[in-house]
Amino acid sequence: MKKRAAPAADSDFLDIIDDRAERGGAPDPGAPTWRLLIVDDEPDVHSATTFALKDLIIAGRKLEFLHAYSAAEARRLMETTPGIAVVLLDVVMEKGDAGLQLVRAIRDELGCADTRIILRTGQPGYAPELEVIRDYDINDYKTKSELTRTRLVTSLTTAIRSYEQIRMALESAQAMDRLVRSAPSLLTQRSIGEFAGQALRLMAELLGGDAVDGVFCTRRLPPGDANGEAPLYVAAALGAFAPFRGQDVAAIADAGLLDALERCALSGGRLHENNGIALCVGAGDGRALLYLRASQPLNEVVRRLADVLSVSIATGLENVTLFQQLDFFAYIDPLSGLPNRARFVSMIDDCLRRGEANRTVALIEVDHFSDINAALGHETGDELLKAVAKRLRAGFPAEVALARVSGGKYGLLGENATVDPERVLALFERPCVVDGQSLMIQPYIGLERLTEADGGGADVLKNATIALSRARSERRQHWQYFTREMQTTAQERLALLHDLRHATEAKRGLSLVYQPQVEIASGKVCGAEALLRWQNVRGENIPPDRFIPVAEYSHLIIELGEWVLRSACEQLGEWDRAGVSGLRMSVNVSLVQFRDPDFVGMARRCILDCGIDPGRIELEITESMALSEAETVVDTMNKMKSFGVSIAVDDFGSGYSSLGHLQRLPLNRLKIDRVFVKDLTAGSSGATIADTIVKLGHMLGLAVIAEGVETGEQLDALRRMGCQEVQGFYFSPPVAAADFPALVGKRL
Repeated sequence: MKKRAAPAADSDFLDIIDDRAERGGAPDPGAPTWRLLIVDDEPDVHSATTFALKDLIIAGRKLEFLHAYSAAEARRLMETTPGIAVVLLDVVMEKGDAGLQLVRAIRDELGCADTRIILRTGQPGYAPELEVIRDYDINDYKTKSELTRTRLVTSLTTAIRSYEQIRMALESAQAMDRLVRSAPSLLTQRSIGEFAGQALRLMAELLGGDAVDGVFCTRRLPPGDANGEAPLYVAAALGAFAPFRGQDVAAIADAGLLDALERCALSGGRLHENNGIALCVGAGDGRALLYLRASQPLNEVVRRLADVLSVSIATGLENVTLFQQLDFFAYIDPLSGLPNRARFVSMIDDCLRRGEANRTVALIEVDHFSDINAALGHETGDELLKAVAKRLRAGFPAEVALARVSGGKYGLLGENATVDPERVLALFERPCVVDGQSLMIQPYIGLERLTEADGGGADVLKNATIALSRARSERRQHWQYFTREMQTTAQERLALLHDLRHATEAKRGLSLVYQPQVEIASGKVCGAEALLRWQNVRGENIPPDRFIPVAEYSHLIIELGEWVLRSACEQLGEWDRAGVSGLRMSVNVSLVQFRDPDFVGMARRCILDCGIDPGRIELEITESMALSEAETVVDTMNKMKSFGVSIAVDDFGSGYSSLGHLQRLPLNRLKIDRVFVKDLTAGSSGATIADTIVKLGHMLGLAVIAEGVETGEQLDALRRMGCQEVQGFYFSPPVAAADFPALVGKRL
């Protein structure tokens, strides 16, 4: 402690109290105080200063007095107390340069560039040099003898205003720096919720941090449907408004908020209040409204920075709106508004990740949807899809996820007890009325329980698809749960398809064998049926009933069928040149081939290229094929018939052909199915059906041939019935082309 100065040295300051000085008006009750640190080793100086300034109001704010009686004490206060606006500092205290050393510590060591410093001294001889005042940013220097109250108030007011400007500049620079660093994060957001939360947090930092209430309101993305514009909802909220996140904004009972949002929406710009701000950002359906309310008035710098930030928010909102729309089209079926396949797979993945194994995935297919589309038009087909989606949605609780997976396929995901196939079937016991037409829907269902899942959502959906295929092929129960046996079968089927595709492309391992067709009356060979055989690369002979369905399913049958027809025609030409002439060649044709627009042209080219009389070629179609898609089949048959090719119905009797239907078909021959030939004992049902077929053929003017004849008794029975031709092991099994000529001379 330095020696106390003589009373005369300080009497001017202590004695002159200018009560006429203005007090600065009433303070703002919500405003913080200006912190004033008095540093002096004389207690009387502290008391006199406090007394002189106790009621002073500067810029609407009171003063808060802090006291230090040494430079060391002042330093500790500076280190621990933020926001000290002004230091009234005695130059000479415990040491002659204690005050100036404290100034250096405040500026250089503590880094307090904003705090204003007013130097006072009762010993003018210790006045600082001008360099010190300049280099250490001293706001004022006065001797205590000349520092009247009026002068003190003037210096203090100037210092505080300078402090306020410096603080505003620093805060502005800091805020701008935060904006520069934080604003790019708005452009990385992909969901409106995350974006809105980030935008609110950045804006709240400008307005006062934690003591801010705010909402970010927008419309749900993508925009609402044609029924009307979706209401504003709270995408993000802070403070007092936080409980309303996710709700319609109308749920907030705050008149000030709602009024500000309404006025801001009408103006399409910015609305500034004393302690709040409302912003309208974006445009059109992607427009958003922000409202923030601080606990204290906002200065002009904050308002300007908020306007700057609003530009970044508008840009980010446009960006996230685009992402939301892209996400919508990526994961939502636009026709039904339901989640699509990708989203459904993601839902299954989420269940698996959460360990929700008590769930079942059901894949539902509308049977013959493509036929409905073709017959009634795509518009009716679309309306049917919507009707099916509506019925499924109404038939299951909201917690059951519903998706349109593809075409006429829908997915269900829910608890095992709820996702029940019988429940699905019951929903479609009544017809769907679409565009005034009553359409009966027959669904097929494939299911898998997540307890049996091995893999992710895509694997589960694949397994459900396998089960659906099994249900569709068996057509008994209309639904199937996936089993590992199905997977094995599917894998084998896939491997079979892979091998068959390579065989078809390379024409390797494929061959034709020929079974003689014999005229009963003469006992002579009159024709041959060409039969496709396949030996895979491993030397395994694959039966036709295994690979032909695979070929039809994959449409490989079109390429295979062309190869079979061309090879059979070429072989017929070779037999002719070898002296075995006049034979008829029968070739089996599938429905898939008949559907091919180029089938007729392909068949004509094969026959003409080989120089074969079209009348010697007979195409065999199944009875079920003749019954299905009648118009397509009949049209193709008529075209082939006009070219000269004959048509036979294979496996006749196994279907449900009527006489009227047969009369419409341009047929040449009926082939009795081997099932009935096998049972030709007197009085048997097989004999009765075979006899009926023969009589029907004669009535319609059609030739009749029986396949699968293995015994003389069967041959005799067919002869008595009037059947004209037979084929089967009784005469010969199918043989290689080189062995066939030897059979021509053989007799029954």
